[in-house]
Amino acid sequence: MDMNVIGLHIHELRNQCRFIEASVDILNQSMENQAAVGAFFGLQNIMLGSNQLARMLWSPRKKGKERAAGLRQVLELPEKYPLNNENILALVDQADEANDQWIAQSKDQYILYDFIGDIANSRHKDVEPKNIFRAFDPTTKIYAFRGVSYNLDALLKAIADVSNRVNQIHQRLYPDQWKEVEPETPVEDAAPAEDTKAAPKKTAPKKTPAKKPAAKKAAPKKAAAKK
Repeated sequence: MDMNVIGLHIHELRNQCRFIEASVDILNQSMENQAAVGAFFGLQNIMLGSNQLARMLWSPRKKGKERAAGLRQVLELPEKYPLNNENILALVDQADEANDQWIAQSKDQYILYDFIGDIANSRHKDVEPKNIFRAFDPTTKIYAFRGVSYNLDALLKAIADVSNRVNQIHQRLYPDQWKEVEPETPVEDAAPAEDTKAAPKKTAPKKTPAKKPAAKKAAPKKAAAKK
């Protein structure tokens, strides 16, 4: 792969990692302010960024496999990796039809929609995971969307690793862009939660110039269930 082409891909991969970091900021701030819409906005953007990284580096399409393999070689990333996940790779594929399928399969079921809180200790503890459209559990750091559960801590840890690798290559390719950039320490692990009153600690993509957040606590807001 031509180095100019590699450089452009590396630059975009770095952008996606930084966008995810900004989305984690939004999530934490929204949890602190008990703003459910903002929290779900942050979570959605984290997942969309994850989808972009996954498709660039583990393309499921034949025409993209050569490019993905070349970038993984540059970044020394293995084929088997948390981001190489069929649910993440297909997250935005035919999204409208995926909504239709979820609605059809959950008909007459006990469903959960737009819920933030400790599900296991709530009145919704009996809802089946497949019948959760959108929910975030700050205790387990599990984000559920259209019946699929994602471990946010594990996902952000993988993204931090990708970000670290990308930043190292980016700094070698574009050293002028890194002049006068003060190094800051990222955070990989989410903060411990106390029941539903704790917001997740920001887990940013790893390596400079990531931003280190503080642990924050907030009460969940908005629960909607349908029986």
